[in-house]
Amino acid sequence: MRREWLAIFAIVLTLGRGALREVEKTAAREIRQRLGGGEIQVKIEPDGVDGLMHGRLKRLTVRARNFTLNGLPFTLEPGRPQSGRIQQFVLLIENASLRGLRAERATAVIPNIGYDKGLAVAKRIFRLSATGVGACEIVVNETDLAAYIRRKYAPSVREVAVQITPEQTTVQGVVTLLGSEVRFRAVGKLAPRDGRYLDLAEMEIAIEGANLPPESANLLRQFLNPIIDIDRDLGLYDGMAVERVQSESGRMHALGKVWIPRPHPSSTGEK
Repeated sequence: MRREWLAIFAIVLTLGRGALREVEKTAAREIRQRLGGGEIQVKIEPDGVDGLMHGRLKRLTVRARNFTLNGLPFTLEPGRPQSGRIQQFVLLIENASLRGLRAERATAVIPNIGYDKGLAVAKRIFRLSATGVGACEIVVNETDLAAYIRRKYAPSVREVAVQITPEQTTVQGVVTLLGSEVRFRAVGKLAPRDGRYLDLAEMEIAIEGANLPPESANLLRQFLNPIIDIDRDLGLYDGMAVERVQSESGRMHALGKVWIPRPHPSSTGEK
């Protein structure tokens, strides 16, 4: 009898693993459609032997690389049941471009995610309904930041170069200011403001090539900051708050809090 029970348990376990792989493949397919391409891998780790049956997942890991995105691929649908629970949602990204800003890599670890278990079981589709607050990191190198600044401020700014060191960040290029085209050099420190903005703080500016009034430096300072607006520029509305920036030779690390946001008010959402 004991052998029979072990055999039955082995069959159930095998079928469970097969269902798990099917859910992972379907989830990866859906995420790829939302991203519009890229390489996507999804790994699901149930919480215990019967975790999948009861909708309890220890960890859901999404690895994505080589894609371009115009907005967040994941949003909450609070009206859906919170019948399933993910203890830890892990997002690992490499070589991704978000509205023109390329990130070498980005990571997010978010706890206590609720999802619609019934929909996941019936159609192998994950719809998130609740979220905790986790930690995130985005790494951007100086070449990609220069390209982003050039695109963001075109045609007013061109020939942009950025140099990032542990002590300071230098942005230089050519700008049209008060009707004159001048070469500028701005030196400061990349720093967050109000969780939403990334400024070149403590900025010192040198302007060459034109006789401009003294207040022109302040005009340029106001024009350049914020270097990045997380909401307006990147579309990461109500989903991320940058708390600090660590700079090293050639790149910056933006670190902060992250959570799954509700759909943007202008978004029609998915049914």
